[in-house]
Amino acid sequence: MKIDLHCHSTCSDGTFAPAEVVRRAHVAGVDVLALTDHDTLAGIDEARTAAKTYDMQLINGVEISCKHTLSGGYGKNKSTNKIIHVVGLDFTDRKQMHATLQHLQDSRATRGQRITEKLSALLDIEFDTLWQEVLIKAGNNPQAVGRAHIGQVLFERGEVKTVQKAFDKYLADNKPAYVALDALSMEDGIALIHACGGKAVLAHPTRYQLSATRVRKLIEEFAALGGDACELPADSEPLSTRRMVDRSVAEHNLGVSTGSDFHGSNMPWRKLGDIPTLTPDQQGVWQDFKLYS
Repeated sequence: MKIDLHCHSTCSDGTFAPAEVVRRAHVAGVDVLALTDHDTLAGIDEARTAAKTYDMQLINGVEISCKHTLSGGYGKNKSTNKIIHVVGLDFTDRKQMHATLQHLQDSRATRGQRITEKLSALLDIEFDTLWQEVLIKAGNNPQAVGRAHIGQVLFERGEVKTVQKAFDKYLADNKPAYVALDALSMEDGIALIHACGGKAVLAHPTRYQLSATRVRKLIEEFAALGGDACELPADSEPLSTRRMVDRSVAEHNLGVSTGSDFHGSNMPWRKLGDIPTLTPDQQGVWQDFKLYS
């Protein structure tokens, strides 16, 4: 079966409505899908209704923004603060999950405005004009505003040559327009997912602009805090990167997960169903889902 446990809709920073994400996943041959919008469960019911139409299995999912201080390193780099994304899968207590995440959702609206304010000053663009363009990208929902929406606006305005360049120059961690999210600690994020009956997965461990040493350290610390599984790198990443993650996963007895991190037209290189293959000794986190028990 093709299992994609990481994708986004217009309920966070994706460009397609939940039902359309499910339709496209079906066309891509996906059998089991989790819609994992950032810090919200708003799209799950629509996605589940669509999944029934296509005889697909839809897993409850969410991607939680968590703050974490990575130790290790030397000198001024001895520790580093990061927003780490933890995917919650197959949880059953949606009421508790929603209540806890509502505060994070509220902070996303404030964050989007603050990033836009910084860009307005950096690029000498009137704030109101820029903010309205960002809001249109987010379906006029301030709580759904993500950096991908802002990057798309910068690209369409000709301020950057690609959306990725917008991140590289302005939006990524510690860049001139970066604004940190209010976030749970990684430990509390994992605990919340477990309290709601789900599995906690470390999302895209190699996409946090960390050295290989720190990627391994992140996986180690995620496992020590009770995490269940780690997402495998996309096939587009170097084979050496995949092997490094495979070794760390095995060393810390973690399961693995597969997800495309599909967002839609704002990140067209990430395609639904485009997922890596497990090695024979790896255990998919879905083997413990209630769906299979």
